[in-house]
Amino acid sequence: MQKKQFMVFRLDDNVIITLLAVCILASLAFVLRYRSYKPCKDFSINTVGTTLTAGHIVRFETDAKDFKRLSWDFGDNQKSETEVASALHAFDDPGNYTISLLADGKCVEYKTITVIAAPEVIDSSLVAKVIMPATAVVGTPVLFKDTSSKATTWEWRFGETAVVDGALRNQVYTFTTPGMKTISVVINGNYKTPLVRKIYVSPKEERNIPVAVAAPRPRVNERPNTDPLTQQINPQPQQQQQEAPPPPAPSYPDVSAADLNQMFRNVAGGGRPISDFAKYFCDGNLNTTVILNGKSVPFQQFYNKVAAVKRGDKLAFTTTIFKNKPSNCISKLEIIGKVKAGMFNMSWRDL
Repeated sequence: MQKKQFMVFRLDDNVIITLLAVCILASLAFVLRYRSYKPCKDFSINTVGTTLTAGHIVRFETDAKDFKRLSWDFGDNQKSETEVASALHAFDDPGNYTISLLADGKCVEYKTITVIAAPEVIDSSLVAKVIMPATAVVGTPVLFKDTSSKATTWEWRFGETAVVDGALRNQVYTFTTPGMKTISVVINGNYKTPLVRKIYVSPKEERNIPVAVAAPRPRVNERPNTDPLTQQINPQPQQQQQEAPPPPAPSYPDVSAADLNQMFRNVAGGGRPISDFAKYFCDGNLNTTVILNGKSVPFQQFYNKVAAVKRGDKLAFTTTIFKNKPSNCISKLEIIGKVKAGMFNMSWRDL
């Protein structure tokens, strides 16, 4: 009968010692990592300073604590590393950018911002300064003077034709039809900021030609109780005709604050030209003062701010109108303007 053979598997003592050493080291590393682990605390990213505008420096700050190094990603392929809780950056183009901040390589936070296009700076030397009367009469020549110092070319339009009516610094024009006329002048070919004014043209006055009236013949008064010679030889002079009343003051169309607010919202993205507003301002002055969010700006600058807003962004306006009572024209505006922009339209900011 054949005997069964058994094999005995035995680990080498060195292998056992090595496995025990690895287990001990792994346990120590886990304990050390656990004791040194710090969970990420909530922190935020904030912008400090003026409106976010392309080409202007923006200061970013964070309230992160207990960090050694911060890695900033500005969303335009530009990055920066700092050891302080702030960073400076300028965006070249308008648009939406997602800012990411990585603290010590493990804790991250995001913030989306909207950078708008820089407003166009209006050179006051490219806007005409016109001296003109408020009213005129059909058939009577009227003088229009431009007193701007840097103008070399002029294009006058007086609201009666579709062509340029004059090209001189001091232009004389004779109106042929009555009514409210819109005067515009462009200097140095600057069609972006034409000067627009209003003038009321009254009809031509008709002169009454005097007609000679024969004096009544003296006659004998049949009543002896009166004085016939005094009354018949010296008749009472005829009453002079009353002079024609002066032409009425120009009247401007009425517009409410709600109507203006709707018109302002339509301006976004260049949807409404600035010339649509000239008929409401005194003398068609598109540089009428606007108090925008507490700051005084000309209306043209306010218009440019609204036109720079993208279509689809939400706009809100609270408008107070100051009018000239005799003519109903707008002499001043106070506006609180807000815009809600960004990827999710979550917050309002000043216009």
